[in-house]
Amino acid sequence: MNYLLSSEQCLAVFTRDALTAADLNQQGLKKAKFVGNPVMDNLSATDKDLQLKPGVRTIALLPGSRLPEASDNLILLLELVKEVAATASQPVQFRAALVPSVMLELDNIAAQAGWLHRGGELIFPGIKQQGSEKAETVEVICGSDAFADILQQSNLVIGMTGSAIEQAVGLGKPVITIPGKGPSFTYRFAEAQNRLLGDSVQVIGTEPATLDIIKEAAASVDRTLQDKNYLETCVKNGLERMGPPGGSLKIANYLTNNL
Repeated sequence: MNYLLSSEQCLAVFTRDALTAADLNQQGLKKAKFVGNPVMDNLSATDKDLQLKPGVRTIALLPGSRLPEASDNLILLLELVKEVAATASQPVQFRAALVPSVMLELDNIAAQAGWLHRGGELIFPGIKQQGSEKAETVEVICGSDAFADILQQSNLVIGMTGSAIEQAVGLGKPVITIPGKGPSFTYRFAEAQNRLLGDSVQVIGTEPATLDIIKEAAASVDRTLQDKNYLETCVKNGLERMGPPGGSLKIANYLTNNL
């Protein structure tokens, strides 16, 4: 690989982040450059109505895109949603960004998880919040056409996926992940992702999520949403790790001008 990158026929090496470019430059590969990560392009909000309650913090759920793993992940995330709703020190609301194939499975997912499904909305009645005797209904509104809007308007992301978590980090969002059964999103994957994306990502647990791990993750969600200093760090870290939008155009312009 080093031979190919050092070849005179290799005009430039575009890296996924600024840290990688700097490291390659130090190793003598001066043609390595970071101009932005293409995954950060086309993430502008489209003014999709997410039916958000004003003043209530929003948590985005990202279970992944490949079936059947994404369905299994969503069932696991719904358990975490119940725990977050029951223990959060302030009200929260949930929005799930799903692919169309997972949307089609919502009836089955709701049945397996013990929830109700009604027109893209998952409903769980009877959650008693901390310090309250009154049972509340928990709602997760799902959509397959509002990914950018959900990410942009979320205060925190709970994810079990790859590129979508990178995009969330790039937008300055704090991310909580819990390992699943796989085959893709396992502890090994989550831990490697954490090293790649830095402090913006918190991996809770080292095995497929158990009840104890879910409780720990819920506590981390509540703690994170209250940590203003950490939230500011996530914004800075996201820009450092993923860069600003516009990478695709800059790479395309370089290719046009140099090939």
